[in-house]
Amino acid sequence: MKISIIIPVYNVAPYIGDCLRSVMGQSYLGAMECILVDDCGKDNSMEIVEGMIEDYHGAIDFKIVKHAQNRGLSAARNTGMEAATGDYVYFLDSDDEIMPDCIEALAEPGYDFTIGECRIEGGQLPGVALKLNDGQVLEGAEVLHAYREEAWYMMSVNKLYRLAFLKENGLKFREGIIFEDELWSFQVACTAQKIGVVGRETYVYKLREGSITTANQSVLAKRMTCLMTVLEEMYAFAEGRGLLENQDVHNILENFRIGCLSKIQRQAPERLKAFYLAQLEVAPSKWGRCCRLNGTDLKKQVRDLHLALPTGLALPYLRLLLWWYLKQ
Repeated sequence: MKISIIIPVYNVAPYIGDCLRSVMGQSYLGAMECILVDDCGKDNSMEIVEGMIEDYHGAIDFKIVKHAQNRGLSAARNTGMEAATGDYVYFLDSDDEIMPDCIEALAEPGYDFTIGECRIEGGQLPGVALKLNDGQVLEGAEVLHAYREEAWYMMSVNKLYRLAFLKENGLKFREGIIFEDELWSFQVACTAQKIGVVGRETYVYKLREGSITTANQSVLAKRMTCLMTVLEEMYAFAEGRGLLENQDVHNILENFRIGCLSKIQRQAPERLKAFYLAQLEVAPSKWGRCCRLNGTDLKKQVRDLHLALPTGLALPYLRLLLWWYLKQ
């Protein structure tokens, strides 16, 4: 089967060489193309790319697709998907690398996607550990339930996706936001029916200064707007697919809601009330639904109790809940 590796390129001159060398060194013997999306950076990243491709004489078909102007990571990934001619697509960030046997290990037909383990370099990144066993297969409702239990990570990278699956479900990255992987992986979890697991490291994720994961409070306003957009899009997607009454979907949405509020409480507590009320507008929820879908799960009832309270009581309760949440 043919594999399409998609690499967005934007101001990554110190890293793109190692990234490309890791692609060129793949052990996979099947057909493979690598699509590099030039997102109009201001450094010499693309000069490095062009020089390396010119000197390359292997079997991988390298292609460069240029944007007319900078459009962001999501748009670059979407452009790569549109240009892809493979049966499966693999997203690789241009400041990361893949192991020599990455594609060979993940290239098992018959799955909507396969997922491998990540190695984190340069710091710690919570929530990335793969809690599934090597060779394990999840089918049907197991896929979504495992995502709810954080058994597989929400990052879009290091997963080999069946391109027909993505197209059949109309899955694209939401452009113009950060935290796009939160929305993408939720939609993938809601639609995938069969996934395979490779329980060894296939991807090297590098934390670096200036990345979204290490950004400072100067981007707080954008973060708040994007978090709200992601919640709204998640809710709309679930509603459009008739999934709001699904217990796993319900709890993913409520966990995300509380997670967003915890970020606001930690970084800008004075904005908590406005953000909370806006959440209820874009993703309405009711205590009755929580009771029905959570059954006798006391922990989740405590999490959702604020929905049964008037705003004047809900906010003090939320601050107490978030204080406890942030202590964990």
